[in-house]
Amino acid sequence: MSKFVLLCGLILSCALTSSARLNATAAGASGLNPSIQSAIIAAVEKDRKIYGGRTPVPGVLIGVWDGAGHSYIHGFGYADLKKKRPMSSDDHFRIGSNTKTFVVATILQLVDEGKLKLDDPISKFSLGIKVPNENTITVRQLCDMRSGLFEAFDTPQFDKMHLNPEMEFDPRTIVGWAAQQKPYFAPGKAYRYTNTNYLLLGLIIEKLTHDTVGDQIRKRLIVPFNLTHTSYPDTQAIPDPWARGYGLDKNRDWENVSGTIPVSLMGAAGEMISD
Repeated sequence: MSKFVLLCGLILSCALTSSARLNATAAGASGLNPSIQSAIIAAVEKDRKIYGGRTPVPGVLIGVWDGAGHSYIHGFGYADLKKKRPMSSDDHFRIGSNTKTFVVATILQLVDEGKLKLDDPISKFSLGIKVPNENTITVRQLCDMRSGLFEAFDTPQFDKMHLNPEMEFDPRTIVGWAAQQKPYFAPGKAYRYTNTNYLLLGLIIEKLTHDTVGDQIRKRLIVPFNLTHTSYPDTQAIPDPWARGYGLDKNRDWENVSGTIPVSLMGAAGEMISD
């Protein structure tokens, strides 16, 4: 499977609120300057073509909020190509790496509670897996993508995992794939975005709380902030309505790749759902 998968529901902005939920078809009444709306539409349509294949990116949902309280939410294309169902602000998405925001917020709460320090080396937590440079990589460097650890999702093992999307994986197994590879650089010497960092942060959360990372996010963030349309479900299922995910096949046509990667592979790096 290609590592480059364009989701049908490419979210350019994610609002973590249960109020002011606007239907994409009614977004024009938001009060945002019409000229700005036109510029946004033109920019998104341009990018749909740039990042598309023989046809544009199937669907996009964008949200824009300004300091004056104006908002603009607009759907482009389809949430489901087969059914020709238009993209809507009611659609649920696997929000992918927006999950990382929740993970780091949980880490920072644990710092406030005195359960760890950002400059603690990750070896302190005895995570049950040997990681290169674990005595010098800090929690802060994981958060900042400066650990130098190899990208677990770029390993040969990961590429084979879509063959059975129902498989369950321990994050230690996935981090172990990355640990077999040479680090990109010494800790703190550069920046490189890797999902490995946040899989490790998830393990640290679980170690310190004796709870799952999903339950900690629910208890600390989802429930207290009334994020009723946001979840960490630990399952392949996504609530209806939901935007399908699409990738380009060898002919540069869009194919539905929804549910082809085990959700447990994403974990603390990208498992959450929202609308």
